[in-house]
Amino acid sequence: MKVSAGTRGTSFSSDRQVTISVTGLAQNDYVRTADTVMKVPFTRMNETLRLVHRLGGKVTGVAVTGTTSEATEPRKKAHKK
Repeated sequence: MKVSAGTRGTSFSSDRQVTISVTGLAQNDYVRTADTVMKVPFTRMNETLRLVHRLGGKVTGVAVTGTTSEATEPRKKAHKK
C-alpha cells in the first residue's frame, strides 16, 4: 500500500521519515495482507497510524529516521500482546 505524502509542517521535521511496519491490513472484504511497510514523512505519522487502525491493521514496528537538531537513532516501537 502506498501512502502519498505532501509537504506539511515546518522545515524542522521535513527531513524526518517514519517507517511503519504493519500486519493484517484489509485490502478489500476478503483479503488481508501479511506484512506491509509504509514510509511517510514525520508530519503524516499520526494520520497514517489512524489509517492503519481504520483498515483493521496492527502496527508491528515504527522507526523514525532523518535529520533533526538532536542526534537520534532509529527506534522500533514495541507493542505488547
